[in-house]
This record gives sequence, structure tokens and C-alpha cells, in this order.
Amino acid sequence: MSGPLDVYLYIHDAILREVAELELAARELNGEDATEVAALADRMAWFHKMVRQHEQAEEEVLFPAMNERYRFVAETYKFDHDHFEDQVFDGIDAAFAGLARSNGNGERKDHLRLLHRQNIALNVHMKLHISKENELLIPKLEREFDIEEQIAIAGGMAGMFDPQLMGETVGFMYRGQSANDREGMIRFLMNVLPEEAFGGLAGMLEGMSADDWSEMQRRIPELSA
Repeated sequence: MSGPLDVYLYIHDAILREVAELELAARELNGEDATEVAALADRMAWFHKMVRQHEQAEEEVLFPAMNERYRFVAETYKFDHDHFEDQVFDGIDAAFAGLARSNGNGERKDHLRLLHRQNIALNVHMKLHISKENELLIPKLEREFDIEEQIAIAGGMAGMFDPQLMGETVGFMYRGQSANDREGMIRFLMNVLPEEAFGGLAGMLEGMSADDWSEMQRRIPELSA
């Protein structure tokens, strides 16, 4: 059954798609092409910023709500945030820094191998971490919190994002979603965002694909009002 916490699944799906693509991009990266390296570094930097904001929202909104009823349940998820991901992202940053200053082909290959290994680790970690949240944490939240409480949790997490990053993150999720998931996400955002903020996001999404937006207007007539 669809519910307010489905938005949690939408961002998780987008994260999993991205880490799989980043692993492939790291493997195929041409370390001699400075433009290509810089583009992937920027993509990784944005992804890290978005993931960290998502996790901060979990830590400040969702985990405290869970701990009020079930102490220590959330600790294992926060442990993943604090004690593994920083090491992986630090390794990725080190690889890009090395590529930027490398002079010889051998040194460049070492940094490319490090970048690929770290992205493999990131992909594997995210699959395991998100599987735990999707299969264990979210079902427990849906059982133990009523709909109004779930809306408050989901809305509180969304409110942790600054407007620019929120817009970028919604676009990031929207690009890879099915029509059903797009509809669910838009309905959620309509319910939790101020009208002006939602209007800005709607305009952005419409600009991404007129055909896709027409389908959303067909499914959600209020979008045409």
C-alpha cells in the first residue's frame, strides 16, 4: 500500500541507480582527459552533498522518532553513516586530487584504480545499507506510526533540504522514475510543500520533459489548475 514514507523509497532508488552508474563511470574514466575527470569529480561532489543531507535528515528527524519508541534500533544505521561512508568518500576525493596533480602515466593509473575501488565499495555499501532501511526500518515505521505521524516525519525530512538542493534532488529522483513513482512523489510534495515552493519545483519538472509532465497532469488534474 502506498503511503507517506514512499518518498523515502524514491530517494533510495535514485541513490542505488546513481552508485551503479558512478562505479561504471569510474571504471571507464579516461584519466588523461581533464574535462572528463573534472565532470565526474563534480558529479561525485554533488552526490556526496545530497547523500549527506539525506542522512542528516534521517539523523535529526527519523531516527529520534524511532528512538522514542524503540531505543537503539536506529544506532546501527547511523553507524553506517559515521564509520564507513566518510572513509569511502575521502578515498574518492583523494583519487581525484591525485589525478589532478599526477604527472606520469603510472601514477595516473594508480589513482584511477583507487577511484574505481572506492566506487565499488560505495556501490556495495549503499546496496547493503539501503536494503536494511527498506526491508527492516521502513516497514517498522509504517507499522508503529500512524499516517499523520508518517506525514510529519516525511515532511520534516524534506524540510531539512535547502530550496536549491531540494530542487536538484527532486530532479535527480524524477529522471529515473517510473510514471507511478513520479505521480506518488508529486502528490507527496504537493501535500508537504508551501504552494510557492511546489510551484517552482513543478515548473522545473515540466521543463525536463513536456511529454512526461503532460502524463502527470493527466494523472493529477490539480497540476493543470
